[in-house]
Amino acid sequence: MDYYGTYPLKPTIIRGYKPPFPNSQNCPSPSKQLLPLNPSLKLGYWELLSPALVGAAGALFLSLFSDTDNAIERCEDRLFKLAIVWYGIGATVSVSFAVTNLLANHKAPSEQLLYPIAGALVSIILLFGAEFLLLYRFFPSSFKGDVGDDVWTQFFSFIYLSITTLATADLGDILPANITARALIATEITFNLFIIASAIQILLSSK
Repeated sequence: MDYYGTYPLKPTIIRGYKPPFPNSQNCPSPSKQLLPLNPSLKLGYWELLSPALVGAAGALFLSLFSDTDNAIERCEDRLFKLAIVWYGIGATVSVSFAVTNLLANHKAPSEQLLYPIAGALVSIILLFGAEFLLLYRFFPSSFKGDVGDDVWTQFFSFIYLSITTLATADLGDILPANITARALIATEITFNLFIIASAIQILLSSK
């Protein structure tokens, strides 16, 4: 039977032929156009310290300008105590992350870490001093000892308590009298142990 169709192309031409469609390798990858599935959120030093500083300012503000009698009647005391403790724990964890980031990214000399770590310590001292004051203003039976009569004397007394707690130099003149006060003091002592471990790490890395 005779064949009257078009003569077939050469095999080499067929193999070298490129269709007019865009190459899949040249197409933009869909993953490049979309947001990453796990975006890395990196917070800076002051951003990690801000919960402690804002918490200290907020606790001091509530201590100065809140009507403690009416506020206790409107809110449940157990929920209020839990909020104080959990905020203190969360802010302490945030400051601990700030110190961890400093240690992970620091370069010699290690003396450059003195002021950032001192800033972290000051923020913790202010936070717990203000929270001690707030707890005492709402629940005066939370602490035993002479803390003063006016609010500023009390604030200085609780800053003193925060410093001695952080230094684990309990002098016994101001003592916690309930579980909330003990939880706050235990949280601050835990941060002190973390700082001691960080200082040991700095000394070992410098040697």
